[in-house]
Amino acid sequence: MQRPRRLRAILVALALGATLAACSNNSTPEATSNPPASTPASTPAATGGDTLQQGVDDQVVFTPADISVKHGATLTVTNASASTTHTFTVTGMGIDITNQGGQSQQVKIDLPPGTYPFICTIHVSEGMKGTLTVT
Repeated sequence: MQRPRRLRAILVALALGATLAACSNNSTPEATSNPPASTPASTPAATGGDTLQQGVDDQVVFTPADISVKHGATLTVTNASASTTHTFTVTGMGIDITNQGGQSQQVKIDLPPGTYPFICTIHVSEGMKGTLTVT
């Protein structure tokens, strides 16, 4: 029963990604900056700093859904779910990491100041999205 739901979610995410890619020529100047904009690393979560959680209480949510970081900051993305895989993706900006349940990764945010939507490509059809503001 779980496979058709995941397959449907993956297909919807792929279709959304293709749509967003096709629309990227009509986006704001921030969205047309030169990727790569991040450097993922599978290092343990740092203490302090900026943190974004995925799957808190096994829900398909980012916590917080809206986050603000300084240009060049390192964002720690932590999957709080024990068994569900999530992504942190800023489409077209070179930020696309996948966290297995319980995994954390650090991402250096080298995007120019601006506002960027982010999604979990696996669960975007269920509303797992947010906004990253770079100052």
